[in-house]
Amino acid sequence: MKKKKRQVTDLETIKEFVAETQVARLAFFDEEYPYIVPVNFAEKWQEDQLILYIHGAKDGKKIDLIKKNPKVAIEMDGKHELIATGRNAAGYSYAYQSLIGFGEVEIIEELAEKRQALEDLMAHAAPMAEYDEIPEKMIKITGILKITLNSYTMKQNPPKKTSN
Repeated sequence: MKKKKRQVTDLETIKEFVAETQVARLAFFDEEYPYIVPVNFAEKWQEDQLILYIHGAKDGKKIDLIKKNPKVAIEMDGKHELIATGRNAAGYSYAYQSLIGFGEVEIIEELAEKRQALEDLMAHAAPMAEYDEIPEKMIKITGILKITLNSYTMKQNPPKKTSN
């Protein structure tokens, strides 16, 4: 990381950022170019290891690429805000938080783990929502991917504090 002052190492800050982020970009190895897709996700922490679950079709390009190479990269970002100080272009910057990680994907088939992942996805996306139990038929036809990150880094450029 080029600008160490922007690196975030506090695990609680990282967990809070992941919890409030709704979309991650998932990058796969493909033939000529990387293949990147935005996904909704649920997170699970095992101490400081981050695990993500995503849902989708049980076949298609993502699944084909995973079968060829299960290594992936993820990116998520948020808290975007233009920082403008003065009339000179050098006085402009951008506030943000971002996380980049690298890991491996596995396709989940076991029904209890798939059910838990779907419930976690609902809790992440709509924490206040009430919904009926997910039917087993739906669980069986839904593809669930588990992404275990081997490493990740987070950085931020917080907005400048203004004084009144």
